[in-house]
Amino acid sequence: MGSPPGLKPTLTLLLSIISSISHLVQAQGSDSTYPKRGLIYIDGRSEDYDVFTSEQSPLTWYYSYSPWPTLLSWKANFAPMIHGVRDAPEAVRRIQAFVNGSQRLGANTLTHVLSFNEPDGDRASGGSDSSPEHSAEVYLEYIAPLREAPYNLKVSVPATTGSPMGLEWLRGFNESCWDQNPDKGCEFDFVATHWYGDFAGMASWLGTVHELYPDLPIWLTEFAIPQLDDDETREFMNQSLPYLDDLDYVERYSWFGTFRTNDANEWTGDGVSMLNGRGGLSDLGAEYMGGDQQGFEAGQRGQGGGASSSRCSIFFLIACLMVGLSSTVY
Repeated sequence: MGSPPGLKPTLTLLLSIISSISHLVQAQGSDSTYPKRGLIYIDGRSEDYDVFTSEQSPLTWYYSYSPWPTLLSWKANFAPMIHGVRDAPEAVRRIQAFVNGSQRLGANTLTHVLSFNEPDGDRASGGSDSSPEHSAEVYLEYIAPLREAPYNLKVSVPATTGSPMGLEWLRGFNESCWDQNPDKGCEFDFVATHWYGDFAGMASWLGTVHELYPDLPIWLTEFAIPQLDDDETREFMNQSLPYLDDLDYVERYSWFGTFRTNDANEWTGDGVSMLNGRGGLSDLGAEYMGGDQQGFEAGQRGQGGGASSSRCSIFFLIACLMVGLSSTVY
């Protein structure tokens, strides 16, 4: 029995449309991440992080200022932090437990460890406030062994403030490492650092850190421009992100601002916030997540919207075409 009139042309058209749609869906679901771009988990409402960890998220890694993973269902790389010299013994034991499997990581992976957060800064501002000499002693005793078997983790240089004080601290730390371990000093795999200020200053600071550690990749684990209005802050972000993506010696970066506008501190101002007062993405947050290209928009919350909605719309279109084909045949 022959095909009904018009069936073959209709089938050909339908198959062509489905093929085009399939390529579109694949394009949305692959090569859509920014491999350097990460997330800072800052204490707050857990539901506020859903949009950052959604299926279409372009982010690939996160940290939480502690050795504890906080987003266990997210298929992302978690970088535990040993916040300061006081925390080191317990934090190292916790990290070892994750590696040997006695503590669970959920869907996270673990390959890198961040050491001491702003040891040149005081505790009131989030620093760990320890001398270069004591930090070198604790690093050599507790943290350096994480680089060896059976752990084989990559460990960072302590993340100082992006300032002359931070640079002086690093020089003192390096000297102390060689004084205490003349054969090897303190060995590292990457440099973690922070920057708060304008774009020119950031570029200069990264260049300075690269000159100090020319053989190590850099992680910019905190950066933002404080106390500017929304438009000026977005201008800084739009200038910074492509620069960091293209800079070969920068391996990862994370914006400081994973909080609501009404939770921002006085020093940074609320312009750095990636969430609005209701927990949806701010304009800045949508920009960091890749904007329209990645399926994110201001106000978006949770797992919905974006690329997932686009896929649903595409498959709804296919269903409509199938119904139309059935009507043509019968």
